[in-house]
Parts: sequence; C-alpha cells; structure tokens
Amino acid sequence: MNALARAKPLPIYLQISELLTRQIRAGHWRTGERLPTEAELAESLGVAVGTLRKSLALLQEQQVLERIQGSGTYVRSSQSGKSIYEFFRLELREGPGLPTAKILSLKLVARPAEVPVLGASAHPEAWRVRRLRFLNSTPVALEEIWFDARHHDKLKAKNLGDSMYLFYQTAFNVWISRVEDHISAAAVPDWRVKAFGIDSGDVSGFIVRQSWTASGELAEFSNTWFDPQVCRYSSRLSA
Repeated sequence: MNALARAKPLPIYLQISELLTRQIRAGHWRTGERLPTEAELAESLGVAVGTLRKSLALLQEQQVLERIQGSGTYVRSSQSGKSIYEFFRLELREGPGLPTAKILSLKLVARPAEVPVLGASAHPEAWRVRRLRFLNSTPVALEEIWFDARHHDKLKAKNLGDSMYLFYQTAFNVWISRVEDHISAAAVPDWRVKAFGIDSGDVSGFIVRQSWTASGELAEFSNTWFDPQVCRYSSRLSA
C-alpha cells in the first residue's frame, strides 16, 4: 500500500467523549470539578453544541460525569466508565490528545517466530497491520500489530478503525480485557515513513505489548516505536 489509508474514524461524539475521558484520567479535571459551560466547551473542541451534548450524555450514562440542572456538569469519577482507549498509554507532552491512525499496510502473512501463537488454533498465518499513529494531528508512533487470521481470511484497510480493540469487538466479538507492556528503546524499522520524526535505524522509545481476552487467549501482539520528543508513555494507578 503506497499511500497512507485513513483508518475508519470514530463518530464525532465518540471522539469527543474519548478525548474528555482521557483528559479527566490525566487529571485535567478532577473528581467534583465543574467543566466549562457547554458553549465554552463546544467552542474549544470545535464541535456543535448538539454533538457535545451527545458526548456528555454518554459520559453521564457511564458515570464519568454528573449533570446537575441549573448548576453545570461535574466530574463524577476519573475511574468510571469503559473507555475505547482504556489501554492506550501514549500522551502528548502537553496533554493526552485524541488517538487516530493511518494505515501503511495490511497483509496476511506467515507468522514469524518472534510473534507468539495467537488464539487457540496456532494458525500458521496472521494479519499484520502497520500504522502511523497520531495524537490530535501530531504523528507520534509507528505500530506493527499482529492478530489471529482465523477470524477473517479477507480484510481491507477500510475495514479497520482507529481503535483496533473496538474493531475486534465489532468484527469478531473478541474483547480485550488485559494487556502487558514491556517498555525499552529500539531502532526504528526500515518501513518508517517520513512523517514519523525519527529516521530508520535511529533509536526511539519502544513498547512490546501482548493483549489477552478474559478467557486468557492471546488475541494480539504488537510493537510500537514512539517519539519521546513529542509524546510519553503514561500509566496512572490509584488506591
């Protein structure tokens, strides 16, 4: 695939709800704090008030926000709700940012030895996705994602979305419930694209991730090269 293919974007209201959730979990707004007015928030996010209200209603349903008539919208909890980007750990240095992606290639290939067995059937082939990951409009990472070929033997880039975990849910009824990350540094691969700020062969931040279903089946294996000059890996824990 020679040109970058835009991954299928989330609906705008979901993009806004995910961005607000990431901002709340990053501490931009804290539990009990009132958000700006709907008009102010819609203007700052560049969306219509009606779209924002749909996002806020979803977050209220997920118990992330509480909307009090005549008073405003308040953060109910930074831990409530199930975010689409629950396990996405990269953030811009100035704030979380909304993840999006462009697809560099999608291929069904023989599973290499360094990729662990995916699923329960030890299928000899696996889907390999290579993507350029953005936060807001800033390119921050290269991703190489592997998933089980037994789910589907024919896919096109247009089938994939910004969120691979959401894609697994909707396309295969596969839900990721646990991930394990190993963070280090590694040389940027030779399939790097110019938009990524580090040259091939130079060292970048590096994440190896394995993702499992609730039944303990390995559903995905991925390598991510990220630019530490523009983003960081963040994991927040609370008692």
